[in-house]
This record gives sequence, C-alpha cells and structure tokens, in this order.
Amino acid sequence: MIVNSEIWNSVKDKDRYFPLLNTSDFIKYGLLSEQLNFISITIDKLLETDFIEKIKHLSRTVLVLETNNPHGMAEQRRAIIALMETDCEVPVILKRNYKGITDDELQLHASTDIGALFLDGFGDGIWIDAPGIASEKMINGTAFGILQATRTRISKTEYISCPSCGRTLFDLQETTAKIRSRTDHLKGVKIGIMGCIVNGPGEMADADYGYVGTGPGKITFYKGKEVVERNIDENKAVDALIELIKKYGDWQEVRVVNYEV
Repeated sequence: MIVNSEIWNSVKDKDRYFPLLNTSDFIKYGLLSEQLNFISITIDKLLETDFIEKIKHLSRTVLVLETNNPHGMAEQRRAIIALMETDCEVPVILKRNYKGITDDELQLHASTDIGALFLDGFGDGIWIDAPGIASEKMINGTAFGILQATRTRISKTEYISCPSCGRTLFDLQETTAKIRSRTDHLKGVKIGIMGCIVNGPGEMADADYGYVGTGPGKITFYKGKEVVERNIDENKAVDALIELIKKYGDWQEVRVVNYEV
C-alpha cells in the first residue's frame, strides 16, 4: 500500500507500506523506506537546478509525475525527455487527475492522455485519480485497458472483430458475445472473429485463433495464419473453438476462489 510519508512514519508494520514523498520531504529527509519510495513531482520541480542529478542514481525509487496543465500529455512528454537526456532511468508513473467529467469522458481522456505516451514507450505505470467520478473497478478497468491496448501489459483476452457488412455470414454481435462469455479469462490470448473469408484473415493476421464465416452456417478455424479446420457447423462452432484452444495448450480453467468468513 502506498501512503503519504506522514502516515508511513506512524505505521508499525512498514513492510506492508511504501511512502509517497513530496519533493520538499525528499529534499529534507531523503529516502525513507529501505524497500521502495515514491516521490510525487511536477515538471517545474523536476527541472529545478540539480534535482534530476539528485535522483538519477537512486535505487528503490519511483517518480510519480503529476500535471494540472491543460496540455498535460505534452508536459509529461517533455518531463520524460528531460529525464532521458540526462540518462536518468528512475521509473516513472504517469498520474492524471480528473474532475467534473462523465465515466465515458474519463475513459476517453485517460486513454488519450496516457495511452499516447505509452505508445511512444514513455512511462512505467499509470495512476488515475478521479474522486467522485468513477468506481475503483471502472478506474482499474480503464488503466488495465490502456496497458493492454499499448501492449505494455497483457492481462486479459483480446478480441479482434470486423465491423460487419453485407458479406457477414453469421450474427457477429451474438457470436462475439458467446465466444467472449466462454473465453474472457484466457490471459494473453487473441481471438479473431470475422464475418467472412474476404477480408477476415488479413484483418486478424496477428490473432492466435481465428473464427471465420466461410459459407452459410459454416465456420473455418485458423491457428495463427493457417487454416486448421474447415466448414464447422455454426451451431457447434463455439464449442469446437474451445476444443481447438485446448488442443493447442492455451486453455485455462476458470479459477473459482472461495472465501471463508
């Protein structure tokens, strides 16, 4: 658990807590924990004379880079470039604070603000602060979604689906929902669900498994870019896809955790 330095100083079991210091505390006291320390900082403090030199060789340290700039993405990019130019390799968590927006806007803003930096290889972690806007579950889901979309951390099944058109040979939305309900616990597996054979194989070229309509009521399966089974009856195709995933060793049983009170 990460707590403010004042709280960290007062807790007894310090192995379970890590201190979050502001820059003044860090300059005054230095690092507090022998395990891991977080330093909250803005670009103004970061670019103060000699500050980067003070931290660039530290271990057990993570920067929490905050911004309230309307153009926060550009400001955080500038801050990370400044660290790179001085060969400072201290890990950086990108923290963004959101107020007065809807859940949907939070997802859009956070994905744009943070995702763009991660796509360029900037940042080592995400911290989204949105008090009164969204639940912890929604915030965590957004953060993990950004990490997955930027290929930073794969934590769930990924689905690649075509937008559907007149060539689509089955109910794409219904079928996708069925496949998702059976496979969404397969961490790191990509499944392509394509309505027809015309563009489907190309659009899902990097998928682990492909489910492609090849005729009325008929489905063809791909493993990677290779066809492995043809003309599966649509009514049996979802079960057959599960068996295919098991055959190639990518299946995991759903974990059920029982908690005793």
